[in-house]
Amino acid sequence: MQTIASHIPKRVLFFLLVLAGLIQVACKKSGSGAPVITHVRAVDSTARDSFFVKAYPGTLIAIQGANFDGLEHVYFNGYDAPFNLALLSNSNIIITIPSESPTAPPLGSVPNNIKVVTGHGSATYTFTLVLTPPIITSVSNENAPAGVSLVIKGSNFYGISKIVFPGGIAATSYSVDSVTQITVTVPAGITSGDSLRVYGTFGTASSPFIFDNWMSPSTGFLANFDGTTDQWTAPANNPYYGWSQQQWVGTFVTDPTVFPNGTGNCVKINPAGAKVKGDNSWYSDNNAIITNTATWPSGSVGNYAVKFEANVSNWSAGSILIGTTFPSPNWAFLAEYAPWKTVSGGKYSSNGWVTVTIPLTSFLAATNNVYTTTGTGPSSISALQNGGGGLLMVMYANDGTATIPGGSFVMGIDNVRVVAIK
Repeated sequence: MQTIASHIPKRVLFFLLVLAGLIQVACKKSGSGAPVITHVRAVDSTARDSFFVKAYPGTLIAIQGANFDGLEHVYFNGYDAPFNLALLSNSNIIITIPSESPTAPPLGSVPNNIKVVTGHGSATYTFTLVLTPPIITSVSNENAPAGVSLVIKGSNFYGISKIVFPGGIAATSYSVDSVTQITVTVPAGITSGDSLRVYGTFGTASSPFIFDNWMSPSTGFLANFDGTTDQWTAPANNPYYGWSQQQWVGTFVTDPTVFPNGTGNCVKINPAGAKVKGDNSWYSDNNAIITNTATWPSGSVGNYAVKFEANVSNWSAGSILIGTTFPSPNWAFLAEYAPWKTVSGGKYSSNGWVTVTIPLTSFLAATNNVYTTTGTGPSSISALQNGGGGLLMVMYANDGTATIPGGSFVMGIDNVRVVAIK
């Protein structure tokens, strides 16, 4: 039996509170026969039609009927959908139609129904999943050179006929792995940044980000470290070089073989000395990167994120902390990046360059230079900068309980930027 926690929009809370009363009563009785589906209701109270027989994948619905106790499966056109036991009663199933649910050709014919299976029988209900255009949500590396293989994540990747990169350059090598994933090789010839587009049977998707924006940096681009082989002098022809205080932070890297398939110069965080418990020093031993002051975009904190490309292998201890200001001696706001803590096996490798996204809402008020999950978030972008002029610190800290051996952590970082995500 599959279960999953569901995100319920605020606008449907009232409906769920009313429904909860029905669930409390219904749960006291157990169904005595096979399940029965009588109708499907829109959970969204603003929907024009309260009952319907078709919907888009991703819609939150209530399947209503009887004898749903002992629920084992809910299928949408044969796709086994996860459900939340907390949103289930004998007469109601509140569930989100998965985006992966098949809708129509070219994947083949579909039954156009909902099927509910319990321990004491099953029921089907005629229901159509409405076709939608493809949607791009992310790309594994937003700043990738020609020849690099990318993974595009999204939904509704049906009948994909073309993937177009900036400059109208179509990919010649790609595979549609599923309705939510495409693997593609970046074509040659890209000279400036633009949206990435996916063309399918039911429409066109345009990426919500600029692909290869390192070629066309603009406001919010903090550092690409390019235009010079002399780290001590910022190149006059590149206002986005963006690195300050080079003498006591990360290693300047101009050799493209150190981190292959990058986009020019980068900076490496690679402390040679051991880091004991609580060591969050940033001012020596290649522990950090500091960008210069820069102009950030204006708008709501919730609409923007810090992004950068990272390249790291066998990461299993310590965290990258990102600080947005430097009111000496402490950082006002910090965010944490430590994917090894949540992956299976407790060890993370990026397998090349990947794009890291840190929403500005993830930055929290720090205490004595220490990141804490209980800190208060910034009220605005200007408050987040806190007079720091838009500089950014990316540092490696030991927030664990054991000493981290020297030389065990090596991460390349490039193309640091603050960009819109909404």
